[in-house]
Amino acid sequence: MSCGNDHGKADSRRSTMTCCDAQAGPHPSPLLMALRFAAFVAGVLTALWGMVKERKFKHLAVWLGGWALFLTWPRYLICSRCEGYGNMCYSYYIGKYTSMLFPRVEGKEPGNLGLVQEVVSLSTIFWTPALALRGNRKLLARYLATMNAVLLGQFLHACRYCAANSTQEWKNVCPAHRTWKKILKLS
Repeated sequence: MSCGNDHGKADSRRSTMTCCDAQAGPHPSPLLMALRFAAFVAGVLTALWGMVKERKFKHLAVWLGGWALFLTWPRYLICSRCEGYGNMCYSYYIGKYTSMLFPRVEGKEPGNLGLVQEVVSLSTIFWTPALALRGNRKLLARYLATMNAVLLGQFLHACRYCAANSTQEWKNVCPAHRTWKKILKLS
């Protein structure tokens, strides 16, 4: 696949990376992403199995609604404006997913609507199974342990990368972004 540039005229000052590699940017470690996906899938399956087992079908419907919201409007309002759009980004490759559904939006910030929808959808996704499983302490503990591992992986891997490499000012609204900027001593 060609990126449209002439590879025959290589500049001696450049590294051995082609222009296609340079445009794509760094990719997350496949092993680390596989571990993060495994924890994520374990959490989702625990939530799904637990809600069905406990016959919490209204909770299941709300949870699926949270997923439907998360995978649509916040992706358009946030990810289509992000510099990771179209790339295998550190946040579960969601930049690639977004590019398959929505066109890139240039020159606009996400605004409060996208951020509020993100918070509401993620809160619904995380807390609805916890409420549904509160009658089964063993299953609830398994779900919470798994999902906390997912959140920790997101914070330590994706949020750290975003804070260290992002050039977009609007990301400073994110508390994790600000925290990592302080930890990494970035201005």
